Amino acid sequence: MTTTQSIVDLSDFAWERLRDRVQGLTDTEYFWEPFDGCWTVRDGVPDLEKLPVEPAPFTTLAWRITHIIDILQEERTATWFGQQPAPGDGEPPVPRTAEEAGSALSHAYDVWRRRLSALSQEDLDRPMGPIAGPFAEHDGTAFALHIVDELIHHGAEVGTVRDFYRGTHPEDPFSAALAGELTPAERPALFAEAAAARKWELLPQLADLGFEVSARTESGFTAAHLAAGIGDVEALRFLVERGADLSIPDARFQADVLGWAKWFDQPATTEYLQSL
Repeated sequence: MTTTQSIVDLSDFAWERLRDRVQGLTDTEYFWEPFDGCWTVRDGVPDLEKLPVEPAPFTTLAWRITHIIDILQEERTATWFGQQPAPGDGEPPVPRTAEEAGSALSHAYDVWRRRLSALSQEDLDRPMGPIAGPFAEHDGTAFALHIVDELIHHGAEVGTVRDFYRGTHPEDPFSAALAGELTPAERPALFAEAAAARKWELLPQLADLGFEVSARTESGFTAAHLAAGIGDVEALRFLVERGADLSIPDARFQADVLGWAKWFDQPATTEYLQSL
C-alpha cells in the first residue's frame, strides 16, 4: 500500500465518523450557545478575531463545522501540494442552516479527498516551498497529516458538543411513541434505538405499534445484532418470532446477526442462531 493510500484511508475513517455524528442535526442545535460569549455564525459570517483570544471562546456547531469546511476546501489544500483547484471546487461557504452545513461538509470532503488521492510519493516527499510561508521546509506528508489531524480533532469536538446538547435537552421518543404521538413513519429507527438504549421491555409494545423490528440505528446495526452480541437469547428469540431479518449486515463490520454472536464470543446466542 502506498503512503498516499494509507493517508486516504485514515482520512476516510475520520470522515465517516464525523458524517455519522452530524446526522439529524437541527438548526436549533446547530446554533446552540451554551454559554455567554460563544463564537458562532451571525448573518452568514463566522465570529473571528485577527489576534488570538485567551482563553479561546467556546464555539458553536455552526462555527466548528464552518471551520472544518474551510480547512478541507480552502485553496491551500491544492496549492501547497503544487496543484491547482478544479473549476468545480468552489470557495468554502458559510452555511446558514444545518441542512446547508451537511451538504457543504460533504462537498468539502469530496474536494479534499480528490486532492489528497492525486498526490504522488514525490508530492509527499517534496518540501512545500515559499507558498507555505513559515512551513516552507515541511514536506507534503506533514501537511497532509496536519489536515487529517484537523479533521479528526475538530470532528471529535463536533461529536462532544452534540453529546452535551443531548444531555441538556433530553428527549423521550419512546414515551411519545407509546402515547401515539410518534409514528413509525416519523421515527423509523426507533425500535433499534430502544434496543441500543437497552430498553428491551419496550420492544413488544413498539412492535405491536408497527415499528420495524429489522430497522437499523444510525450506526447501522439492528436490535437482533445487539441481542446476539450481548448474549440475550430471550430477546433474540422474541425478535425471531416477530420476523426479524437475521441476514442484514451491519454498516461497520458487514457482519450478520450470527457474525455478531461469534465475534462477541456469545456461545448461547451462537448456538441458538445455528439451531434455526
